[in-house]
Amino acid sequence: MEALRSGDPRRVGRHRLLGRLGAGGMGLVYLGRSPGGMLVAVKVVHPHLVEDPDFRARFRREVGAARAVSGAFTAPVVDADPDAALPWLATAYLSGVPLDEAVPLPAPAVLALGAGLAEALVSIHRAGVVHRDLKPSNVILGPDGPRVIDFGIAHAADAAVVTRTGSTIGSPGFMPPEQARGMPSGPAADVFALGAILVFAATGAGPYGQGPPHVLIYRAVHERPRLDGVTDPVLRDVAAACLEQDPARRPDPGELLRRLAPHVPEDTDLHGVGWLPESVGTRIAEAGAEVPGRPPTILETVAMPGRRRFLAVGGAAAAVALGTGGVVALVRAMGSADEGTGARRPSASPAASAAAPPPMRDGKVLWKRYSGAEYLLSTPAVSGGTVFTGSEKGNLLAFDARTGKPRWSYRAARRIVTGPAVAGGLVYALSQDGVLHAVDARTGRLRWRRTVGETVADPVVSGGVVYAGGDSLHALVPSTGSVRWRGTGAVRTPAVAGGAVYVPADKRLVALDASTGRTRWTYASPRGVQPAAAANGLVCFADFQGETLHAVDARTGERRWTFDIGETATARPLITDDAVYAGDFGGKLSALDPATGAMRWQSQLEGRIDAGPVLAGGTLYVPSGAHSDGSVYAVDARDGRKVWRFQVDEGIESSPAVADGIVYTGCKDGNLYALDARGGSGATTEPRRGEPGRDIDGDTG
Repeated sequence: MEALRSGDPRRVGRHRLLGRLGAGGMGLVYLGRSPGGMLVAVKVVHPHLVEDPDFRARFRREVGAARAVSGAFTAPVVDADPDAALPWLATAYLSGVPLDEAVPLPAPAVLALGAGLAEALVSIHRAGVVHRDLKPSNVILGPDGPRVIDFGIAHAADAAVVTRTGSTIGSPGFMPPEQARGMPSGPAADVFALGAILVFAATGAGPYGQGPPHVLIYRAVHERPRLDGVTDPVLRDVAAACLEQDPARRPDPGELLRRLAPHVPEDTDLHGVGWLPESVGTRIAEAGAEVPGRPPTILETVAMPGRRRFLAVGGAAAAVALGTGGVVALVRAMGSADEGTGARRPSASPAASAAAPPPMRDGKVLWKRYSGAEYLLSTPAVSGGTVFTGSEKGNLLAFDARTGKPRWSYRAARRIVTGPAVAGGLVYALSQDGVLHAVDARTGRLRWRRTVGETVADPVVSGGVVYAGGDSLHALVPSTGSVRWRGTGAVRTPAVAGGAVYVPADKRLVALDASTGRTRWTYASPRGVQPAAAANGLVCFADFQGETLHAVDARTGERRWTFDIGETATARPLITDDAVYAGDFGGKLSALDPATGAMRWQSQLEGRIDAGPVLAGGTLYVPSGAHSDGSVYAVDARDGRKVWRFQVDEGIESSPAVADGIVYTGCKDGNLYALDARGGSGATTEPRRGEPGRDIDGDTG
């Protein structure tokens, strides 16, 4: 739990707030105490959701239905106000261990858990509610049995997001195919999720493995679930039935309960911990041993560098987050006071074990500027004392690199989510409609534009040529935009080095001559190609499913080595004289020998790494936390020691830029941040949404 911040309310409705539990794409969550002394999780939605005129009506209907849910294995909604300026909802605060931190479980425990969850779904569906975001972190193993949390308001939030973006919401890996396709989903969606949870509980992995959202969604839609690890035949058959592609072929929760109940011994009491392994029962007891009291002050929080900002009380803490798939409550048991719990920890390197490293400091914010859009996904670029970034609203923005004062704004027809490139006094930005804009870096005036095709690949400027394009890569004259040549299409950002352009194409990496566009060689990668990096005679990329890093000879296209990451890696690697650095989905940053691929060190960060690191002055600056709890870490490139960390509530999924001792990063709260590259000792300040041009000191440009 984190201390309340200066802008936080002290009371919501009748509930006195004690501290912050978490935040996410939908809003903020606080620990509160009701007038009668009951601990509650109070969830306040973000202002932008209220902008949807139909949101309040949907919220009111869903809350009303959720209040009608009564069941032995559900967490009750105790209060709500859909008509408040910012609608809010209060649920019972539950201590315990989330399922995703207690796996794998033995088959008898999983069968009993399945029966309890099926009974919970019977209660939820009887009230006319569909959960739509059932997953392991929404199942709490408490002292009085398993509980399903956060049912009932995901639909209201889902409709609001669909209205705004045309996308659908859910948790990949547990989301059914019909929901992934954006089709209507009903109670059968929860049954699919239950089947995925059973596989996860039995094996420690979901039925579609690990990977980034797009990979998990693809597998759920096009592949059969992976059930080989489920050894119990009854459990495997039940899971297979739940995971049927056709919703109509899935059993309903009542049928599931009838199928599972005969395999649960009559003396099994789910209203306790006796049905669980002793070690899990002990953790549950520890989690409920003490009631959260006074939250730490800001000064106390700052005095705990290197820790996630939660208060561990009696070995337990709660983090309740409103996530992208609806209201997502996470009641986390804290196993240690170290860097994050439940994370896979690499073995310590010799350098790290020789002596205790100094504690990790907090990042220091020099200034921040609101982009005017809800998200800021574009990787910034810095040149000539100006920092440039694109926005979701289609603006290319220029700020004074030292002060953050706005210099100019150029408007494109569609949003700009790729990173701009700067060279020769021009800024090149690609908008979502496939148009490349060349803008004067000093004035913001358009010089030229050219349609090159839709792509998520950033434009690249190298050797007096601009490379950009989707279905075909365009090599353009920087000053006029005229086409020099067209070549193989780039599905991801290409790399340019040594007179060649290395293009991530569909299931192959293609090397093109930078002068002519002719193919030099092709390297086959049946599992696809993520963004490539090239330097020092080496080309590196992760395959599409991101589980293997490939190193290829830049001259011949022959494989030098591969490295099994063990996690999905979608970030662009970084090649230096000393090492190849790669981040992965599990938050690990690995340093590899460029000649052999042997691991030199590995550093565990919190949050998924979606974008590549940047090296400056012997320090790696690494983004993490793509969906929430976004961070920029400063990591010593020699040994992986974490020097400082900047953290915000929302996600960061683009690489930073570094210039003149300042680190620039965009965030999903819509802000561009400027951080002191040396770090600091003070806590970061919460970004404020909807305040264009406001920096930390409150100055407005």
